[in-house]
Amino acid sequence: KTDFINFISDQEWKSIEPVSSWFGPSSFLMSSMSALFQLSMWIRIMVFLADCVCPSKRHRPPQYPYS
Repeated sequence: KTDFINFISDQEWKSIEPVSSWFGPSSFLMSSMSALFQLSMWIRIMVFLADCVCPSKRHRPPQYPYS
């Protein structure tokens, strides 16, 4: 906590090089990564729903013939 307060009060933050615009939150690279993450979440939801509607055979309990 003390180091952070000293960092601000001594204005050491002025000597830090800013992040390149290529890696900024509004850059094309970061927007693309965000879109891919959102797409992967939608795919996971769709797979979950599809498995609920049409469960695969591996999740079903084995069916034993009546004797």
